[in-house]
Amino acid sequence: MSEVRTRVQNGEILIIYKAQVYKLNKWIKHHPGGELAVRHMLGKDATDVVQAMHPEWVLTKKMKHFYVGDLVEEPLMSAGRTVDLKAQQRISESYKRLDTKIRSLGLYETNYRCYAWEAIRCTIAFAIMVGLILWGPKTYWNYLIAALANAFVWHQSAFCAHDAGHNEITQNMKYDSVIGILLGNYLGGLSIGWWKKSHNVHHIITNHPEHDPDIQLLPFFAVTSQFFNNLFSTYHNKILEFDGASKVLISVQHYLYYPILCFGRFNLYVQGLIFLITDEHAPLRKWELLGLAFFCSWYSYLVSFLPSWGMIFMYIMVSHVFTMMLHVQITLSHYGMSTDDHGPDESFASRQLRTTMDVDCPAWFDWFHGGLQFQTIHHLFPRVPRHNLRRVQPLVQEFCDEVDLEYHHHGFIKGNGIVIGSLRDVANQVSFIMKVAAHEARGHLHVE
Repeated sequence: MSEVRTRVQNGEILIIYKAQVYKLNKWIKHHPGGELAVRHMLGKDATDVVQAMHPEWVLTKKMKHFYVGDLVEEPLMSAGRTVDLKAQQRISESYKRLDTKIRSLGLYETNYRCYAWEAIRCTIAFAIMVGLILWGPKTYWNYLIAALANAFVWHQSAFCAHDAGHNEITQNMKYDSVIGILLGNYLGGLSIGWWKKSHNVHHIITNHPEHDPDIQLLPFFAVTSQFFNNLFSTYHNKILEFDGASKVLISVQHYLYYPILCFGRFNLYVQGLIFLITDEHAPLRKWELLGLAFFCSWYSYLVSFLPSWGMIFMYIMVSHVFTMMLHVQITLSHYGMSTDDHGPDESFASRQLRTTMDVDCPAWFDWFHGGLQFQTIHHLFPRVPRHNLRRVQPLVQEFCDEVDLEYHHHGFIKGNGIVIGSLRDVANQVSFIMKVAAHEARGHLHVE
C-alpha cells in the first residue's frame, strides 16, 4: 500500500479493486463518469465503490486491460486513524455479502411493467397539458391546470432520467444515455451530462463539504459551519467565499429554504448550459445542445398559444415553481445529515448510511417520490432499479443491525423538520458571528 501511495504522489492514476492495482492514466479522460469520480479514489481501495457504480461487463471485460499488479496486504493498524480498520473491514465484507444476496434474488433486474406505468402517467399528463392549452377554454383556471400538468411531467420524467443516468432501465449505457437525453434535455431542458458529472461525484464522496457539489451552495445555503472557512471546492476548482452576501442569506436560510427551492429549476438550466459550453468532458455535447434547442422550441411554441403576456408569465412561473417538490425530495436526503470527514479508511457503506436519510411512505405512494424515498438504499446500490428498492429495504435493515450501523429513516414531515432544524442551527451560528463582529466594530465587546 505504501508503494501505491508513493506512485500516486509521482503522478500515476492508481486504484485498488479486489486486492489488485489498476492504472488508469490513459483512461481517466474517457471515463464516462468524469475524471473527478476516479480521482477521489486515487490510491484507495475502491472495491465497494467500483462494484456499486459499474455494470458487470465493465468489471469483467474492461478493467482487466488496466491491471498492473497485485496488492501486498499489510497488517491492519488502527492507531492514529479516525476509524477502526477492523470494524470497517467487517462492514465492507458484510456489504459485499448483501450485494451478492440482492443479485441472487434478481433485484438488479428491471421491471419493465413499472416503467410502462411511468410512461403512461407522463404521457397522460403531457396530453392534458397540450390539450388544455390548444383546445381548452381561454380562462385562468384552465391554463393553471395545464401549467400544473406541465410541472407534473417534469417532476415524474426527472425520476426516469435519473434512472437512465445510473443505467437502471436497460442496463445498456448507450440505450440509457439516449433515454436520459430525451427525457432530460429534449423534454426537460436539463443537461443529463452535467447531472451525471456532478451526481457521480456526489455518490462517491457524499456530503463532504470540500468535494460534494450537491452541498456546495453558497451564498444561498450552508449545511455546515465548515463553509464559514472559505473552503476550496475540488469540484468547482475554486474557493467558496463566505462573503457578506453569504452571511446575510445564510443567517436566514431556514426561512428562505422553500422559497429558494421554488426557483431551483432555473438554476439547473444555467448550470447545464455552462457545462455544455465550457466543460472539456462533455461526450454527447452536440446531442445535448440540440436537445436544449429542441426544448426551447417546443416550450416556446406551446406557450405562444396563451392569450396574453400575463398568462404566459403565470404559466412559466407555475410550471417551474411547482417542480420545487423535486428539489425538496432531493435535499431532504442529505441536508440534515452528517458532513463530517471520517477519513479515507471509512468504508463505502458506512459513509452512505451516515450521510443519507430515507423517507417512510406507503407503497401506494412510491410513484410520487420516484425512488428518492429510498435514497440510502439507492446510495448503497445505485444500479438497483428503483422499483425494487422497497424489497431491498428489510435486507438493508438486517445489514445495519448486523454491523451496528444506524439506518436513518423518517416520515416526510419529520424529515423536513430535521433539515430545517439543521439549517437553523447553522443560521444561528452565522447570526452570532455577525453580532459579535458588529459589537467589535462599535467597540462594545467586553471580555470578562
